[in-house]
Amino acid sequence: MNHLLMDIESPAAMAGRPGIPRISFMGPMGVGKTTAIRALCGDDMVSSDVPNLDRAAHAKAFTTVGAEFGEIDLGGGERVQVCGCPGQDRFDFLRQWVLSVSVGVFVMVDVHAADAVAATGALLSEVAAVEHPPLALVLSARPASPAQMQAFATGLQAAGHGVVPVLPVDVRQRAQVLQALGVLVSMLSLGTENV
Repeated sequence: MNHLLMDIESPAAMAGRPGIPRISFMGPMGVGKTTAIRALCGDDMVSSDVPNLDRAAHAKAFTTVGAEFGEIDLGGGERVQVCGCPGQDRFDFLRQWVLSVSVGVFVMVDVHAADAVAATGALLSEVAAVEHPPLALVLSARPASPAQMQAFATGLQAAGHGVVPVLPVDVRQRAQVLQALGVLVSMLSLGTENV
C-alpha cells in the first residue's frame, strides 16, 4: 500500500489533517464497524460506545452514538484516518458529515439479512448523494458462500447500483481489514489516474 495514498487528493475529503486521507465505515447497527476499526487501530482509537438502551432494535450490550476515530501508520510516512458512523437512522446527520470528509467508504453488510440488498442500496444512495461522494466498497462482514456473495452482488446491480465491489472480510482480523483497505486504496489511486 505504500505510496498509493500519496496520489489521492480531494480537498473536500481532507478536512481532518491536510494530506491524510480519511476512510469511513458505515452500515446497520451491530454489523461490526467498531470491531473493524478496533482491529485496525487496537486501543488507539476514539470510541463512542455507550450502553444500548434500545434492546428492541438490537440485543448488543453497547452501541455507537458518535463518530469513532483512529489513525493507521502504513509505513514510509504514510497514514490514513478511519472513521466509523453509528448505524441508527437518528444519527444520519453525523453519517452525512463523516461521508463529506471521506475519500472512501466501506459499506458493511450481512448478506444473509432479509433486507440486505435494500439496506445496502439505501446506504449506497446516501453515499452518492454527498456533494463529493467518496468511493464505496461493500464489505460482507459475515461468512457467506461464493454463491451467496454473487447473488447479493447481482441483487445490488439489478436494483440499479451498477457494479459495486463486494469483499468478504472477517472484521475481527486486522490482516483481512487491511487487505480490504488495500483494495479501496488501489481503486482510489486508479480513479485519480483517470481524472
